[in-house]
Amino acid sequence: GVRIDLGGIAKGYSVDKGIEVLQSQGFTRAYVSAGGDSRIIGDRFGKPWMVGIRDPRKGEGSVITRIPLADAAISTSGDYERFFEENGVRYHHIIDPRTGRSASKVRSATVIGPYATRTDGLSKTAFVLGPERAMEIYNRIEDIDAIIVKLDGTVIYSKGIEPAKMAAPAKQ
Repeated sequence: GVRIDLGGIAKGYSVDKGIEVLQSQGFTRAYVSAGGDSRIIGDRFGKPWMVGIRDPRKGEGSVITRIPLADAAISTSGDYERFFEENGVRYHHIIDPRTGRSASKVRSATVIGPYATRTDGLSKTAFVLGPERAMEIYNRIEDIDAIIVKLDGTVIYSKGIEPAKMAAPAKQ
């Protein structure tokens, strides 16, 4: 009953290819999304696109923050899309290659960068390595930023993100 697929980077790659097709046709503003992976070219008629990061323990439509983006890719991986719980343990679709079990060191990880193929692949890093080690890596990559929701619900940000400049979530 187990299947392995290219979901770890395939959606990001598809998003990048979609942007390439649109750019080849002369589009200068577009937003292409496939699940938790998106890429934006241009802005939204003079303003940045506002992209919400879902709260991993609340229902769809509930966000922890919104990020203004233009000319960027963003990918979020979380333990809340494809999962089940058994005996108080959450089992989900992101697998730790060292153990073959669900990689459960964070609730979600969002990575922002220039290409969705990279952000899609990098968003799984925090699940396997844990939030502190993953943030060390994200902070060393010049064109990458990240937001991680830790297991206790605490939100941490890479050095290039200023939470005070992001939009507060809408009142629920």
